[in-house]
Amino acid sequence: MNTRELEIALAAADPVDRARLDGIDLEAMEAELLVDLNDERPASPPYEAVAPPRRRRRALALGAAAIAAVAVAILLLAGGGGERSSRAYGADLVRFAESTPLLLLEGPGWRVQNVNQVSGRDGLEGSMEFVTGKPIPYETVQLSGNAHEQRESGMFPAAVRQRRVELSWRHGSLAEAISTARGMLHPHGQRWIEAPVLGTTAKVDTRAEFYVNQGGPGNRQMTAFWSEAGYVLELRAAVPGQAAFEERLDWLAKVDSQTWLDAMPAKVVKAADHDGAVREMLKGIPVPSTFKPSRVPDPGLTTNRYQVGASVTGIVSCLWLRQWGEARRSGDEAAELEAERAMATSRHWPILREMDADGAYPQAIWEIADDMRKGYWAWNGHRHPVLPRAEGLGCAYLGVPVAHR
Repeated sequence: MNTRELEIALAAADPVDRARLDGIDLEAMEAELLVDLNDERPASPPYEAVAPPRRRRRALALGAAAIAAVAVAILLLAGGGGERSSRAYGADLVRFAESTPLLLLEGPGWRVQNVNQVSGRDGLEGSMEFVTGKPIPYETVQLSGNAHEQRESGMFPAAVRQRRVELSWRHGSLAEAISTARGMLHPHGQRWIEAPVLGTTAKVDTRAEFYVNQGGPGNRQMTAFWSEAGYVLELRAAVPGQAAFEERLDWLAKVDSQTWLDAMPAKVVKAADHDGAVREMLKGIPVPSTFKPSRVPDPGLTTNRYQVGASVTGIVSCLWLRQWGEARRSGDEAAELEAERAMATSRHWPILREMDADGAYPQAIWEIADDMRKGYWAWNGHRHPVLPRAEGLGCAYLGVPVAHR
């Protein structure tokens, strides 16, 4: 498309009258932009392996420069531009985004799978999962061995784990974080290196495997630690080797709030949508008379759908469990039976069936519902009370303790 064709197309699309458009010297503006592009071209493209051939890239740059020249001129003449982020998401969501380090993993084909941010001991702390390819659910790992030699079963194959990168952040001491990491189990010994990341230097634990039957050639677990803007940042990844891990560090990019929010997947529940998400998740769930939607905590932070679902189903379950325990102690058979029947429906709660693909929390609720019917839970050949086990749902944390004291 030549300059005149661009003028015609833009005039048909809108908004600036021909007299003002004809007054724009497009060729001069294009020439100036090309000078800027040639003078300020990066030393090397970020992904050389997938970059288009050099001649093709220059042609694309020429076309982009011409279009940019026209677009800038029209924005100026029409009075447009500016403050796109705040209008697109609103001040609250922009503020939530800016409470994170605003980092994304911009490797080819990688995307955000989950985000979670909570109020920790030292302020806000959070984490993000990046994946490539199919979504990766949470693992359910079983442990065996002793305190000095832990073995695992249930971990995904290396090829699956190498499609996930975890980034976490918190306020605190970098030296303390590294010291804690050095004190963890390292069944294959320790080897620490330094690697560049985001204009600084990270300390990298290249033998970060925790289990004795994890790791080996082509299957390493590595963790990088560095600090930025008051945060201690930690990037964890299973990788074939050191070069692949350093590549992942190189893919990290600092972005603006709009870009960060645009990268959030549909399953991430933003704070403004929290109440609506809770109402939707409650569909198909029988709730006790003591339940109110306001019981579900809204941290006012960006969080993921799985965590909101755990809060919703956890509070409902804990309230039924508390009713069940109090009814058994007082001899109120009707209230006891009501709670048992309500929890017996949990295998059909839509949100738990959705969450079952991503983690083990639904299984915990279903097992406790079965225990309520029996009146005990069996382990190691013995019968145990149900309610202390039910605290594993986080009832006390959610403000609904159920174990009788």
